[in-house]
Amino acid sequence: MTESPTPITTVLVDDHHLLRQGIVSLLSELRDVKVVGEAGDGIEGLRLIDRTKPDVAILDITMKGLSGIEMIPRIRSISPRTKIVMYTMHENSDFIQQAMQAGAKGFVLKLDPATELETAIRQVHSGNTHLSPTASTKIIDYIITGKDPSMATDEGTPLTPREQEISHLIAQGFDTAKIGQILFISPKTVRVHRANIMKKLSCKTTSELTVRLRDQLNAQTQMP
Repeated sequence: MTESPTPITTVLVDDHHLLRQGIVSLLSELRDVKVVGEAGDGIEGLRLIDRTKPDVAILDITMKGLSGIEMIPRIRSISPRTKIVMYTMHENSDFIQQAMQAGAKGFVLKLDPATELETAIRQVHSGNTHLSPTASTKIIDYIITGKDPSMATDEGTPLTPREQEISHLIAQGFDTAKIGQILFISPKTVRVHRANIMKKLSCKTTSELTVRLRDQLNAQTQMP
């Protein structure tokens, strides 16, 4: 009788509770992957990783207290065998380079198909590096042009990481209240960020902003 292979143990660190639930549910259906814990912030995540010593840690970038990129060297110190996959909405080449230079072995965007995360887990556990096709395209475009199109604005002033997060959520149709709930910020703060985004993208109305961001999102998801 053939024994089942030892599953790849994973820990998920992301401050979006609903997203964590979805990813845990997705991974629990895989025979070769086992989720041994989840955490909602970087400090809690480090404690969990120190305790469980997982094969793979899946990290968001923007979190309260300690970012995913800041966690990387600490994880390498407390659990050297743990491979790291970044799973984030941040698609600009600067974040990708920072994460990989810090020691991450995989980079997957939340806009990518769910199968990309599954592939990344298996690839990094096998000792390989994995960039999703979208992330790879961002790096290649940056190398060729020296510019990051995901950060471009009409004013020439790049969107901040938080503005990028809010832009993605606006493009997906979330209203101000829901964005605040997802990011754990007040509706007033969301409106301030949205106003800054509108200014940088030269949009006069919220409707114009939504259409533009949705068009950008559709273009990114259709990239080969």
